[in-house]
Amino acid sequence: MKSNKIKAGAALGAAVLFILLALFYDSAPMQALDRSLSNGLGGAAFLKGFSFLGNPSTIAVVSLVAVFLLLLNRSPRDALFIVLAVGVGYAVNEGLKEWFARPRPDMPGQLESYSFPSGHAQMGFLYVSSIGMVVMRRLRSGFLRRVIPVTAGVLIAGMGVSRIALGRHFATDVLAGWAAGTAYLLLLVILFTFWNRDRLQA
Repeated sequence: MKSNKIKAGAALGAAVLFILLALFYDSAPMQALDRSLSNGLGGAAFLKGFSFLGNPSTIAVVSLVAVFLLLLNRSPRDALFIVLAVGVGYAVNEGLKEWFARPRPDMPGQLESYSFPSGHAQMGFLYVSSIGMVVMRRLRSGFLRRVIPVTAGVLIAGMGVSRIALGRHFATDVLAGWAAGTAYLLLLVILFTFWNRDRLQA
């Protein structure tokens, strides 16, 4: 129960951060942050590989493979966890983009979809984190249990930062994507915790 309270507090904090970014991304300080990071990261072509990892097609393939393997392993609950994290998370991201309708940074050949919050940041966080959490529950090796969170953190950061470097998103879009993804995933984890507890008590 204490763990769920901590998760709920963290989810609330992430939600508040998202709301603040949504309210003030057009403010002078936020615009200065966007310009600073865009200029500082511009031209970092080595991050393009991270961007590929956050493409919708990549996320769909990796997530479907993970779900298929879990079903083969007779783990439908974990499979459902990933489906809800990625599937509902994608719908939430698309809905938020349409709601805020923020144009992307002005550049040649820019994408036509809206910018806020970043899909690469939000969905990258959700699919890497949800699969990582399922894998972590199956590991006994202390070394791997340390390596996986670090690797996941690098991938999530790389996918988000790559969108700034490539000029596809503002920094505030990426921060909002991470915040929205964090809030949603933590709430999903809490729901599954209660579900598992009810199942054990049945």
